Amino acid sequence: MEPAGALCRACGTELRPGARFCDACGAPAQDAREQPEFKQVTVLFADVVNSLAMASTLGAERLREIMADVFGRAATITRRYGGTVDKFTGDGIMALFGAPVALEDHAFRACLAALDIQDQIAQLSDEVQRRDGVALQLRVGLNSGEVIAGEISSDARAYTAVGEQVGLAQRMESAAPPGGVMLSESTARLVEHTTLLGRPSGYMSKAPPSRYLRVNCWGPLLIPWGSVGVSQPWLIASGR
Repeated sequence: MEPAGALCRACGTELRPGARFCDACGAPAQDAREQPEFKQVTVLFADVVNSLAMASTLGAERLREIMADVFGRAATITRRYGGTVDKFTGDGIMALFGAPVALEDHAFRACLAALDIQDQIAQLSDEVQRRDGVALQLRVGLNSGEVIAGEISSDARAYTAVGEQVGLAQRMESAAPPGGVMLSESTARLVEHTTLLGRPSGYMSKAPPSRYLRVNCWGPLLIPWGSVGVSQPWLIASGR
């Protein structure tokens, strides 16, 4: 895993190596270093389904191209909704909503980002299917709670979050169906009045309580949303 770079404490933008000021907001770079502290966040994990099988079919160079596109789109969407890319894994991404910049609506923003990521990857999947003849899908998991976030080690590029809530988000991702978004019960409680959520069935019998948020389902709910830099309404889809 590779950690994200040092982050601006004022706006959360990743800083250039050696930069004295943030390119986005102009805040002094020395303010970006934070001691570890407790934060209320929503953690997002997204992972490519069957990446090993894809690698054997496509070859390393083509797989690298696809993964770079996946990561680029996911990172852009994460930042659009005020999130921070924590790290890239070999075939996935971890993102935080609510750290280093606190967000009162971190769970809702994470839901919007998760759905947008799935929508973008579905479009990319059509291109990959036509060109390479393989299916490209993501699983996405969300969990909300208290973590310890900050520069955990002496490495200036080591801003991350640790704790039980991070592990539970990863469990939600591993339990999500391909193309789906799985929410832990703690995240679901924070967004249940602004989204339509379905109960998972079958495959979650041994996992913690969770709910299911899925794109292209039967009952979209139109939600006016204008506080994340856009003026148009957004669609949150429900699970069956």
